[in-house]
Amino acid sequence: MPKLRVIKIGDKNLFNSYLKKNKYMSSEMNFTNLFMWRNQYNLKFFEINDMLCIIAHLEKESFAFTPIGKYSKDGFKNAINAIREYFHENRWEIVFKRVEESKLKYFEQYEKVVISDRDNSDYLYLSDRLISLKGEKYHSKRNHINNFIKLYNYEYVKFNEDYVEEALRINEEWCNKRNCETNKTLYGEKLANIEVLKNFMNLDCKGALIKVNGKFEAYTVGELISSDCAVIHIEKANSDIRGLYTFINQKFCENEWRNVSLINREQDLGIDGLRKAKMSYNPVDFVNKYDVWLK
Repeated sequence: MPKLRVIKIGDKNLFNSYLKKNKYMSSEMNFTNLFMWRNQYNLKFFEINDMLCIIAHLEKESFAFTPIGKYSKDGFKNAINAIREYFHENRWEIVFKRVEESKLKYFEQYEKVVISDRDNSDYLYLSDRLISLKGEKYHSKRNHINNFIKLYNYEYVKFNEDYVEEALRINEEWCNKRNCETNKTLYGEKLANIEVLKNFMNLDCKGALIKVNGKFEAYTVGELISSDCAVIHIEKANSDIRGLYTFINQKFCENEWRNVSLINREQDLGIDGLRKAKMSYNPVDFVNKYDVWLK
């Protein structure tokens, strides 16, 4: 059994060398996401036969991600066997989570139970629709933006290292408004966002901030995960400013992602309000994900 290692910022090139061997559309399958959430999920990884294997160690459960790399029959089988051995040694049930629908075919040779994970399925949008917001379906979005433009002086600013402290302040204010230190999920999100901001220049991300009446009130971070898809890792704004979330969403796509076909805006985690908000942007598709339990 190969030795498990923690994920460090210096592992980016290693992870990318494996990720480029296959097309991954889910919001988890990129180095930034794995790095930012590594502490909350206690992620560890190992390499075997040209495959990268990642395991999450949570308080009440542990699970593996789909092995990453070029999916030869023997390579995938060897990776699964190594993960199976590790789980057996720890007397855990063998489960793979966040498995993209397109990757289920690689598990066909195994006796298994497959369960849909709707709460973690990612929302996909056409970037040109998020930019233009044309049509009756986007009437309320246009109203939000028009009201914002009428009420406030604003400036769109590309993110760089000079604005890290401003983004950290926005992140802290977002957390304080939601008492996130009493909510494990929100507090984990706060810490994950901090990891991205403090390591921004070493990641493959783009970002932006919106200044409102002379003060930075929103920021967002995303990155290209394939030739035709970008993922939005973070989007935080002062919710007291009507239309600000809608505005930064539209402007970020317009300025950074107009040449990309699809935008992945991640999952809703089964939260009713978040699901309603994501559906209101009229997704064109989903990156459906599954739990795969091996027998």
